[in-house]
Amino acid sequence: MQNGVTFWTEGGQSIGMGHVMRCINIARAINADETPMHFLVNNERPVIERLNQEALFHVVYPMSGRHAARLANSVVVIDTKRDVSSQVRALKDDGKRVVLIDNSSTDEADAIVMPTPVYRGEPKAALLSGSGYLIIGENFRNSRGEEPTSHSSPLKVLVTMGGADPFNLTEMVLKALWPMEGIEVTTVIGPAFRMTGTMEEFVKRSGKRFTFAFNVKDMAPVMKEAHMAFTAVGTTVYELAYMGVPAVLIGNYETDWPDLSMLESLGICTSLGYYRELAPSMITGATEKFRDDATEWKKMAEAGRALTDGCGASRIASLISSLFKPTELNSGAW
Repeated sequence: MQNGVTFWTEGGQSIGMGHVMRCINIARAINADETPMHFLVNNERPVIERLNQEALFHVVYPMSGRHAARLANSVVVIDTKRDVSSQVRALKDDGKRVVLIDNSSTDEADAIVMPTPVYRGEPKAALLSGSGYLIIGENFRNSRGEEPTSHSSPLKVLVTMGGADPFNLTEMVLKALWPMEGIEVTTVIGPAFRMTGTMEEFVKRSGKRFTFAFNVKDMAPVMKEAHMAFTAVGTTVYELAYMGVPAVLIGNYETDWPDLSMLESLGICTSLGYYRELAPSMITGATEKFRDDATEWKKMAEAGRALTDGCGASRIASLISSLFKPTELNSGAW
C-alpha cells in the first residue's frame, strides 16, 4: 500500500451519515492530486451511494476488523463512536500514523480531534478541540452570505433529522407543525430514512406550505433559505449555526442531555430534550417563539454565525499532512 490517507468510517440507517460526511469534508480539504486517498466503510447502501456520488474510491471493510493495515495508506483517519483501541494499536504496530475524529477511546493515536466547542472529556496531550475544529463543508462556506436571512412572514421552517432519523422524529415534528399558521415547512428525507404510512400521507398532501426534499446532496442552499430548523444532536447543528439558522434540538437518546444543555448554552439553539419526554405543544411553542419574536431570532442567528470561521476541515487536513515525512508522498492512484 503506497503512502497517502485512508479514511476508515461508517454510517447507515442506525447511526446516520455524520461520520461519513465529516470524512468527506476533510477529504475535500486535502489536495487529492498530490495525496492518494481512499475510504474503508461498512456495507450500507446510503454510505456506498454517497461515496459514489462524490467519486471517492472506497473498499468495504467493517469497523470491527482487525487487519485494516493491509488496506491502509500511511495515515489512517478514523471517525466512529466505537472503541477502536485494538484497531489503532494494530495500525500503529504496522507503522501507520492514526488520527481519530470525535473519538477518545485510546491515547495511542498520533492525534485526536474532537470537532466541538463543548468537549467534556479529559484533556490529552494529542487532543485538539474547540470551535476552530468544527468541520464545515466548502459548500456551506461558498453559500453563506454576508448577512443572515432576514426575519419575515411566513417563517420558513426546516425539518432535518439526519440521514437516518432512527426514531422517526421527523413524523413527530410534522404532526405538531401541520395545523400551524404563519409558517412554511421544508422537510428533508435522508438517504437512510424509513418511510412510514403516516409519512407517505404527509408527502401526498404536500403543497406550498409543506414541501419535501429527498436525498439532498447539498444542504447549504436549503439551510440558507430557512429561518429556523428542527434537528438532532450532530454536525448539522453547527452547519445550521454557521449559516445563521437557529435550531430547535430534540435528543434521540437519554444520554444526549449533557450535549443538549451545553449546545443550548452556546446561544445558537434551544433544546426540547429527549424525544420520549416531548409534548407536541413544546414543538409548536418553540416555533411560535421564533415566528413571533424577531429580536430573539436575530440574536441567536448572529451567535451562530460568530461561532466558527468554517476552516476546521482545512486545519485537520493540515494536521494530517504534517504526519507525512517530507519524502513520503508518491504520485499515482491507490
